[in-house]
Formats: sequence, structure tokens, C-alpha cells
Amino acid sequence: MEKLVVFNDYANTNAAFRNQGTVPDYHDLLNYLSEGRFLVEAHAFVPIDPRNPHARDQSIESLWEQSYLVHSKVGAIAGDSYKCDFDVEITLALMRTAEIVKPEIIVLISGDKDFVPVILELRERGIRVEVAAFPGINAANEIRLKASGFIDLAVYLQERADQAVAFEEMAAEADDDRL
Repeated sequence: MEKLVVFNDYANTNAAFRNQGTVPDYHDLLNYLSEGRFLVEAHAFVPIDPRNPHARDQSIESLWEQSYLVHSKVGAIAGDSYKCDFDVEITLALMRTAEIVKPEIIVLISGDKDFVPVILELRERGIRVEVAAFPGINAANEIRLKASGFIDLAVYLQERADQAVAFEEMAAEADDDRL
């Protein structure tokens, strides 16, 4: 069974799911991405708003409970918002994982094209790098082309919606049978 490590660029992923009008279920997403493979570990990189540093405490605890290794960093105030760039930390963690864990597959949940150079480096080292993102929402075309594979999160959401409808139909049929 292939060894898999997952990296979640939390801010990028959350924004993309919100754009789709939904809240991500990170446990379910992790199960979806690792299905049929041996999940060694999963990392989540969570930015912290310096104006409200405890706002994500519950989300971070939930990620820990869902088997993610959580890396957090306090951002810097930028006008009315804040900026917390995790690209360097994620890149270092990707390279460290390649050297120490030696997975066959890495899944990067992010569509940020800034990761293209590290994706290419990992591929040159023989590691399959799959990108999981929403095309046209948070997935730059360049990252889709340079990754070993692309996991369309819109397909993931549609599959989950179809499963929910099928479950509701089965429940309705069961209720009808009881009458």
C-alpha cells in the first residue's frame, strides 16, 4: 500500500469551500483523499488573526482530534485585515517529509501556484504530488498542470451531496414501508 502524507493550506482551503457555500468537513476530506492508501500523517497550516488570537482555538482543537498535526502562526496586521503567509513553512515541511518519511504520494490541499517549484522538486525525487483544489476557484492552472495528479474538490462535494440525497431517499422509503 502506498504511503501518503497530506498537507492542508487551511486558509486557502477554507476560503475555497466558503466560495462554494459550504463548510469543510476536514475529517471526511482526509478519508476521501486517503482512501485505499496508507495515511502516514496529515498536516494543517492554520493562520492566527493577531487581533483575535483565540478565534480559531476550536477549529484547531477539532483538527487535532481529526488526526491532523496542526501548525499555527500569528499573522501581521495589514490594514483592516491581516496577512499570514505560510508558503515557506509548508515548503520546508514538504521537503522535510520527503527526506524523513519518504512517502510515495503527497497530497497538497491548495491551489496556490507559489508551490509549483516545490512540487517539481518533489516530483524529481520520485514522489507523486497530487493537488486537491477547486478549478477556477482556488486552483491556478499552472499548479494543475505541474502536479502529478489533480483532485477536483467540486467532484468531492458533488459526490457527498449525491450520497446525502441517496441516504434521504432510503430513509423516506424506510418510513413509507413502516406505514
